[in-house]
Amino acid sequence: MKHDHHEHHAMDESLPKVQVKTAYDSGIVTIEVRDAHNTPVTLTETHEKRMHLVIVSADLETFLHVHPIENDSGDYEVKLELPEGRYLSFADINPVGMSYVIEPIAITVGEAAEKPETDWESLVKNESSTKDLQGKTVTFQHPELIAGKSATLSFDLHEDTPLPYLGALGHVVVLDELGTRFIHVHPASDDQTVFEASFPYPGFYKLWAEFKFADTGVLAFPFIIEVGEKS
Repeated sequence: MKHDHHEHHAMDESLPKVQVKTAYDSGIVTIEVRDAHNTPVTLTETHEKRMHLVIVSADLETFLHVHPIENDSGDYEVKLELPEGRYLSFADINPVGMSYVIEPIAITVGEAAEKPETDWESLVKNESSTKDLQGKTVTFQHPELIAGKSATLSFDLHEDTPLPYLGALGHVVVLDELGTRFIHVHPASDDQTVFEASFPYPGFYKLWAEFKFADTGVLAFPFIIEVGEKS
């Protein structure tokens, strides 16, 4: 199993660039993945899917990880009822023979209000390292986090054993406080819920640790962290 680390995919200037557009209409999210000639691009399957689409609300409170499928026109779509508001979408894809960088694409549903200011310092101060969802408990442990330095992120699921989910024992998705930096990592081994990640710059980040359980399905446990500056 490949335990990879997806940030903004490295840009290869020698390859043509992919153009990605996302739209929402009547409960359907459509994602166009095209080349410079507006031709649909072939995608390689990564962790059992050709597209992993992460959608978060502008305040980073709502988190959705879905898998659009290709339609007859060569675009990808997924049914998703989004409440009125502002969202950011991230298409995690691996296009064949082309260069791609994961960047946020804004989605506005209805007459969305302006994004409220978030007091990240207060949120971090009151953050709990243990979260409970639908009867499942996950405790998050990590060393002091320093920008540019690799860190081990450990998740204790207590008495529960997760099922394999999309080719891995779990998934961790990370966004910075502005929702511009996307990081997606998988466990460092096949039998432990331990991840390796690095954070490009200091500041606040929010992460969601996804695990699949036999009785509840997939649950995403949210945590807020602060990354310090290099000494």
